[in-house]
Amino acid sequence: MWTFVDQTDLFVVTEYCSRGDLRKVIAELQKLPEEEHLIRVWDLLTQIILALDHLHSRGVLHRDIKPENIFVMEDGSVRLGDFGLAKDMTQKDYATIAGTKLYMAAEVWAMKRMDFGTDVFAVGVVLFELLTGRHPFEADTIEGAIEKIRQGD
Repeated sequence: MWTFVDQTDLFVVTEYCSRGDLRKVIAELQKLPEEEHLIRVWDLLTQIILALDHLHSRGVLHRDIKPENIFVMEDGSVRLGDFGLAKDMTQKDYATIAGTKLYMAAEVWAMKRMDFGTDVFAVGVVLFELLTGRHPFEADTIEGAIEKIRQGD
């Protein structure tokens, strides 16, 4: 990543992720033979967990882990992106709620706060999607899906 300022504007230059986000890759994975599918999922999951561990070890809570915020390079490596909701947790042990509702843990809805475990829950949802091609708490409405998350269905 590279940044520079030109008079009053800040510019951020990042790597180009030619394969798009993980949502596109999830659809592609479903077409692979089972063994190849599982090997690829394991590789992606490992990279996602390492990226998240890197953030958490530095006290950063992402707060919006989802396929659309995980980007894939031409070589298949992943980049975690969209840090607009990230929170520095070095001074406290929780953060206010932010992010995409369908990737928030039941504890978020119950306690109205987020911690490192909520990022881990979101990775679990992403893993389910990588494996099955669908969200684990599918419902007709967002509210219905949130209720399934809250109930653990």
